[in-house]
Amino acid sequence: MDERQKLQQLLKFDVWSSRKLIDFIVENDQFEGKETCISYISHIINTQKVWFSRAVDLSTDRDLDFWMVYELKDLKYKVKKAGQRWIDLVGDHDVNIDRIIQYKNSKGEEYINAVWQICNHIVIHGQHHRAQILQIMAQAGLEPPNIDFINYARMDEVQKMKI
Repeated sequence: MDERQKLQQLLKFDVWSSRKLIDFIVENDQFEGKETCISYISHIINTQKVWFSRAVDLSTDRDLDFWMVYELKDLKYKVKKAGQRWIDLVGDHDVNIDRIIQYKNSKGEEYINAVWQICNHIVIHGQHHRAQILQIMAQAGLEPPNIDFINYARMDEVQKMKI
C-alpha cells in the first residue's frame, strides 16, 4: 500500500468512526449531552469543509461557521459527503499530496502546509472531538461504541465498502 492509499484509509476511518457515533446517538435517543455530541460532529464536518476549500482554493466554504449545528437526520449524509471529497482528492493521481497550500486561518493568520499534512490534521482533529463525544456518552451512563482505528483496520474490505 502506497502513502496515498494509507492516507485514504485514514480518511475512510474518519468517516466510519463518525458514522458509527451517529448511529449510536440515533439508537440512544435521549441522553444528557446528546446536543453537545451533535454539535461536535457538526463541527468535524464544518472543519473538513473549510479545509477542503483552502486546499483546492474554493471560496464557497472558506468562511463557514465552524460551530454551525446540523440536524441529526442529516449528519450521516454530511459526514459521508465531506469525507468522500477528501478521499477522492487524495485518490486523484493528478493531485500532488506534497503540494504546499498557502492559506489564512480563522484569525486571518497566514500559514503553509502540504495537502497530506492537512489530511492528517483533519483526521486527528476529528478523533479528538470523537473522544470528547465518547466521554460525554460514558458520563451519561452509556457504553459507547469502540471507534479505535485498529477496530476499523480489522474489518474486512466488504464491511468497509458499506461505509
